Formats: sequence, C-alpha cells, structure tokens
Amino acid sequence: MLLKALAALHAACDIERDEIFVVDNGSTDDSPEQVAAAFPPVHLIRNPCNNGFARACNQAITVASGEFVLLLNNDAFLAPDAIERFEAVFRTQPRAAVVAGQLFGTDGQPQHSAVHTTVVPDRPDFGLLRRRPRASQQIDGLTEVESVIGACMAVRAAAIRDAGSLDNDFFFYFEEIEWCHRMRVHGWKILVEPAAHITHLKGASTRTLRVGAQIEALRSRLIFYRKTMSPMRAFGLSAYRVLRLLLISFPAQLCLVILTLGLARRIRERFIVYAARLAWLLCGRPERWGLPDKCPGNYPGQPMAPSPDKKRKL
Repeated sequence: MLLKALAALHAACDIERDEIFVVDNGSTDDSPEQVAAAFPPVHLIRNPCNNGFARACNQAITVASGEFVLLLNNDAFLAPDAIERFEAVFRTQPRAAVVAGQLFGTDGQPQHSAVHTTVVPDRPDFGLLRRRPRASQQIDGLTEVESVIGACMAVRAAAIRDAGSLDNDFFFYFEEIEWCHRMRVHGWKILVEPAAHITHLKGASTRTLRVGAQIEALRSRLIFYRKTMSPMRAFGLSAYRVLRLLLISFPAQLCLVILTLGLARRIRERFIVYAARLAWLLCGRPERWGLPDKCPGNYPGQPMAPSPDKKRKL
C-alpha cells in the first residue's frame, strides 16, 4: 500500500523541485528498506517507535523547505494532476491555508472530503435538539469549508509559520480538525478543490487495530473539546459523550450481543469496541491504552521523542 501511494505521488511530482519525505513510525516489516530501494529520492525519517500522526508529520514539516507542504496518508493515491491543481488554488487564493481534494473510494464513489466542526457557536454538538449538518460527499467547485479530512491536505508554509504546526497532544485523530480550526482563527481559509482527485482506502492503516484506534479517537475528541471550546462547553460535551456511552450505547450493544447469542461477528466486534472505550473511561483514561508501540513519553503535554535521523540534513 505504501509503495503504491508513493508511486502515485512520484508520478504527480516534479522530482527536480519537489521533496518527498516518508516518516516511518517504528514499523516492524521491511517497508523502509523497500522504500529506499524503490524510490532513492525519498528522504526517510525513521522512528524507533510509534511517534503518532501529528508528531511524525511535524518531523517532516520541520525539515521541509517547500513553499507548500502536502500531508498524504499511505492509503491515499493522488491523480497525476492533483499537486498542480493544489498549487493553482494557492496562487489564486492568497489567504488559503489548506487545500484538499475530492476523495474517492476504490469503487469510484465519492467520500466525505470535508467535515463540519463543533467549534462554531451556532452549531451545537449535543445531538438532542437537531442533527448536525454533514458535509456533502460530492463537492461542486472550489468550496470553503470548516475542516478537511486529513488523508490528503496541502498546506501553505506561511500559514504554518503563522498558526503553528499540528498539535503534538493529538496522537491520532482530530489533529487536522484542530489545525483547520486554528488556521481559521488566524484568518486563513480552508478550501476543497474537487478537481483534484484522490483515491482513499479509508481506515486501511487501523483496520486490524480497531479497538485501540477507537480509544484514541475518543481521547482525541475530548482533547479537541478542551482545546477549542470554553471550559463550560467542553465539560458539557465531554460529559454528554461519557454519559451517552455509559447509559445508551454500551447497554444497547450489550442487548444486541445477548439477542444474537454473540454469533453475529459485526455486532460482537462493535460491542468489544464500546466495552473497551467504557473500560478506558472507568479506569481513569490510562495514557498507555490505545494504539500500540507508542514512543516513551508520547502522551499529551509531553515532549516529542527524538528521531534517530533528527540531526541529518535533508
């Protein structure tokens, strides 16, 4: 999957002027060696452990020299003209901080490329009075949005210098939403250019780690509330999420498991996810729970673990 993503990226790049970085978060296979062999121009940053999505991206952002930076998941495959389309938007929209393209599944069906956030005062997230509006899967024409999906996002380096890099307190999930929110607070625009096409496998990296990934998602959601909202609203939303899980979601999944005698695989797997998230909350939100092989000290508020390639000039 990584090699396929790099092949598509390589075809979309002008190798004479573009830099490509791969940050390896302590993978246990030989993927770094395969990357080095197949794509010699790629700059490898190898971490001995899992440094998280935001911190790993920031490692590359720190050493990248381009006017624009493209963050790309290893399960996202660019169309050959995507980078040119991103750059064209930046050239014509001087206040554009982030530009994303239209995501498509392997079946050719459009996926959500943008999301509504919970940071706008007139858009409540309680789910009691009305359903929050969802962004359309298919976007027509260049559109300003609140946040984009982080599978593929082009970012203006000047906006990063102004608003800061990704927040290291987010290990996985919600980091791009908080970043887009921060960019907008600083007066920048978040745009989607649907003419730039990206094929996205959607969750391929965490498919075998669903329980840990969902714990990370809940942890990041609560961090997002705390960082972007007033203390009272953040507390209210956090309490609502916890109570809904405790009083509604978990009991409902437990009933389904009992009714199906635990024989339905999807229902059983969903119940395990809810049970793990509830256990994480009841055990005091242990920092070590979630995705495996985290770098020592890689928890909210603590410094980033150094990469062994940190001193290397790229």
